[in-house]
Amino acid sequence: MIDDDAQFIIDEGVFGVGSPGSGSWPASRERSGVVMGAVQSGKTASMLAVIAKALDAKVDAVVVLAGTRTALWQQTFERLVSQLDTLDQPWSRRVFVPNRAVLNRGQQAPDLATLYALTGPLGRKAVSGRLPIVAVVMKNVFHLERMAATLRKSVFPAAAQRGDPFHILVIDDEADDSSILDAVTEARTGVSLADTKQVPRRIADLWEARTSPGETSQANLYATYIAYTATPQANFLQDASNPLAPRDFAISLRTPGPRGEIVPRSPSYTDAAGLRSWYTGGDMFYRSLSSVPLCRTEDPPEEVFGNALRAFLVGSAVRLWRAPERIGPYSAREHRFGTQAEALSSFAAPGSMLIHPSSAKDDHFDVAAQVLAWSDGSDRREARARIDAGQRELSVEGIQAQIDDEPEKWQGWMREFADAAHRCYTALSLPDEARVPGIDDWDEIRRLLLQEVVPGTQLAVINSDETADDRPDFEPSLVGGSWGPPPNHSTIFVSGNVMARGLTLEGLTATLFTRHSDTPLADTQMQMQRWFGYRGSFIELCRVFLTPGQLELFSAYHEADEALRRDIMAAMNQPGGPSKAVSVLQGYNFAATGKIANVTPVAIWPEATPFIRHMNTPESDSNNAEVVADLLLRGYDVVSAKDGRDLGLILREDLDLLGTAELLDSLTYRDHGPGTSGRDSKRWQSLANHLGLTAQDSEYPLYRAPFVPDGIDLGSNSPYAIAAYLRAWSAALSRRAPGLVTTDPPFGPWSLVDLQQRAAARPHFRVALRFGRGPHVASGPLANLGHPVRTMEREVTATGALRDTWGSRGSAGTHVSDAEASERYPGDEYIDYFARGEPVPVRGSWGSARPPGEPGLVLFHPIAHKNKSFSLAVGLSLPLGGPDQVSAVPTEDLP
Repeated sequence: MIDDDAQFIIDEGVFGVGSPGSGSWPASRERSGVVMGAVQSGKTASMLAVIAKALDAKVDAVVVLAGTRTALWQQTFERLVSQLDTLDQPWSRRVFVPNRAVLNRGQQAPDLATLYALTGPLGRKAVSGRLPIVAVVMKNVFHLERMAATLRKSVFPAAAQRGDPFHILVIDDEADDSSILDAVTEARTGVSLADTKQVPRRIADLWEARTSPGETSQANLYATYIAYTATPQANFLQDASNPLAPRDFAISLRTPGPRGEIVPRSPSYTDAAGLRSWYTGGDMFYRSLSSVPLCRTEDPPEEVFGNALRAFLVGSAVRLWRAPERIGPYSAREHRFGTQAEALSSFAAPGSMLIHPSSAKDDHFDVAAQVLAWSDGSDRREARARIDAGQRELSVEGIQAQIDDEPEKWQGWMREFADAAHRCYTALSLPDEARVPGIDDWDEIRRLLLQEVVPGTQLAVINSDETADDRPDFEPSLVGGSWGPPPNHSTIFVSGNVMARGLTLEGLTATLFTRHSDTPLADTQMQMQRWFGYRGSFIELCRVFLTPGQLELFSAYHEADEALRRDIMAAMNQPGGPSKAVSVLQGYNFAATGKIANVTPVAIWPEATPFIRHMNTPESDSNNAEVVADLLLRGYDVVSAKDGRDLGLILREDLDLLGTAELLDSLTYRDHGPGTSGRDSKRWQSLANHLGLTAQDSEYPLYRAPFVPDGIDLGSNSPYAIAAYLRAWSAALSRRAPGLVTTDPPFGPWSLVDLQQRAAARPHFRVALRFGRGPHVASGPLANLGHPVRTMEREVTATGALRDTWGSRGSAGTHVSDAEASERYPGDEYIDYFARGEPVPVRGSWGSARPPGEPGLVLFHPIAHKNKSFSLAVGLSLPLGGPDQVSAVPTEDLP
C-alpha cells in the first residue's frame, strides 16, 4: 500500500498537471499541496517511496526539509542515504547534499557553507548529465539560506544553460512545524511578509527570487512543494496567497486495519496480516477498544501515579514471559554480539513508558524524582537531588518491598491484562486470543520483575535543558567492535513538547498524561498522542492514564481528524483527482490550531430560532407568495386570539425534515443565490463527505442554492443553508459521522448517540402565516386563500431587510395549564402550540430552544410596504436533538 499511495502522490501531486513544460502548469510554474498521514503511522516510509519514484520519473532535484532539530535532520539524512544507495557506485547515480563524507568525518560539524557546498563544475556536471541532486536540509533559517544560495549559484545557472525544463521537488516533513505563515494577520499589522516569519519565506527562496515572488526564479524552473504532516489544520487555514499553502492538491495516506476498502479509497484498508500489522490509532484507543478500556480515567488521584508505573512494569514482565528465548534488559547489559542482526534477534524488544506532566522543563525533573521516591520510599526533595546528580535507576529493594506488602496491586494487573486480551479478541474478531499469564504464573512474573525489568529499567528526562538525557535510541549499540543492547532498552521517559513530534517510542505500553491546557489546540495535542503506532502485538498491555476531560478532548480530536481525512479521501476518489476544498473542524471546547490568528468557529446549527430577515422587493416576491399560498391551500386552520382577532393561518399537515428543506429551497430572491460552487457549497459537501452521502441518497446534495449573479451573502442566515442543515439532520439519523456533536446537553459526539432513539424523536415542522394589523393583501396568491390576510407593519432597513426578528413575545416558558394555554398567547415563536391548544414546553435549561422531540415551526411574515404592497420574511424555531459541527474558518472568508 505504501507503493500505491506513493505512486498516487507522484501521478496526482508531483505530475498532477503533466510534465513540466507541457503547457498545463500554472503560469507561476509552481504547484503546492499537502500529504496527510496519521500520527506515528509511517509517514517517513511514504516520503522515501515518493522520493525514489520521483527520481525514477526524472525529477531533477529533490530537497527534503528534515525537521528543526539536528538529531532528526541527521536521522533523516542517514535513512535516506541507506534506502537510496543500495547499489554499487551510488555517486554515479545522484549527487547528495550534504556530501556524506563531510558528515562522516567524525569531527566537529563543518560550517554551513561547507556543509551545503556544491561546486560550480559539479553542479554543471550533475545538471548536464541529468544526475539528480538530493539534498536534506534542516528547517532552520541559516541552513535554508545556504541551500538556496547553492541552488542559485551552482545549479540553476546550469539548468538555464541546459535549456529544457528543470523540475525541483521540495518535501517538507512535519510541515505544520515552523512552515506556517499567517499572512493575513501580518498584513494587518503592517509588517512585511519578508520581515516576519523567516522559515517559510526561506523555504520559498529555494525556488523563488525575492525580486519576483509568486513565480519560480527562472523561466525553465518548475517547482512542486509537498507538505507532509499528520496535523495539517494550519496548512489548510493559512492564507492561500502564502507560497506554501496547499493550492493544488491534497492527499491522505491510508493505514492498515481490520476494515476498509482499497477502491474506492478509505482512510484505512483491510490488512489480512492481522493485528500485528494494523495501525493502532484513535479508532482503536477511543472507539473499537473503548470497552477494554485502553484509556483509564477512574483511578483516584492519589493512586494513578503508582497504578501507571505498575502497569508498565507488569506489562514489561508479561512481554518477557511471552519471549523466554530473548535476553531481558538487565541481563542484556552483559551480552555482546558480533553483528547487529544477531543483537536484534537475541535481545528482548525495547519497552517504554511515557509521563507527560507539562511543558515546563523543571516539572519533568520533579516528576522523575517522584518516580525515584515511589520506587524506594524516599523523600521527594532528596530524590530530586539524586536526579540532579544523574541517578536514573529504580530501587529493586524498594519495589520488592511493595510487591511483598501489597501483592494484589501487582497481581491485579495480570487479571486486567487477561481480561483485556479477551475483550480485544472479541471486539476485533481476532482468530486467536493473546497469551497472558494466569495467577498461577505469578512467581515467574515476580522473578522477571525483580531480576530483569526493575533493575534493567532507567529513567530518562527528555527536554531542551542542558542537563537532560540523550534523545531516545532503540537500536543495538556498537561499542568496541561488538553490538550491545539499545541504550533505551527499558525506559521510563519524562518529557513534554520534545516528545510531542517526530520521535517514536518503541514498545510504549503505559502513558501517564497529566498535562492541562486552558486553550487546548487540536493539532498540538494530536501530536502528543505518542501511544499511537503499530502496537498490535501487545495492544492488550497498553494503557493511557488521563482525566475524563482530557479523554473527551482526545476523542474529539480523533473525530475531527477522521472527518478531515474523509474530506480528502472523497476528493481523491472524484474524477479530476485531489482537491483542497476541505473543512478543518474544531469544537465547542477546543480550537483547531494556534498557528493561525483570526480564525472564527462557525457551526452548521443555525441556532434555535433563526430568522431570515432578508426580503425581496414586493414586485419580485411573487414566487415566494405563491409557494406559501400553494402550501396553505392543501388545508389550513385559522389561528384566533381570545378577543376574536385572527392571528394567522396554520397548515393542517406537518412537514418532515426533507419536506421542510424543500420548502425553504423553493424560496427565491432577486439578489441572493450563492449557487452550488462557492464557499458555502464546499462546506456542505465536506459534511456530505463526513456523512458518507452519495448521489443515491435522498439527502444528497445537502446544499441546493440557486445561483444569482452578484448576489449578497447571507451566510448561515440563508434559507438554503438552513435547508442544508435539515437534510444533514435527516442523513445523520442513520449514520455515525465523525466530527458531529449533539445540540442538546450533555453535548457529546454523534458517534455515541442511540440512533434508533434519535430517529424516533425526529422532528416534524408546522408551517404558519402570521397576520398583523396592517393593510389587507389585495392581490396575488395570498389574496386567493379564501381568508383575508392582513400584513404586518414592521420596520424595514434601507437595504430592504426586516430590522427586528420575532415579535409578540408572550407567556412561553411559564407553567400553564392546558386550559390556560388555549387562551394565553405565548408569542410568535410558539404560535403553533397556541393554535393546537397545547402547552408550551417549559424552557428551563433549554433556553429559548424547543426540547428534543418537540415539533419545529416555519412562520412566514407578510411585511407591509408602501402602496399596500408586501413581501415575505420567514422565521424558524428548531428543536434541539440534531447534529452540529464546528468548522474553523478564516475571518476573512466570513460574510
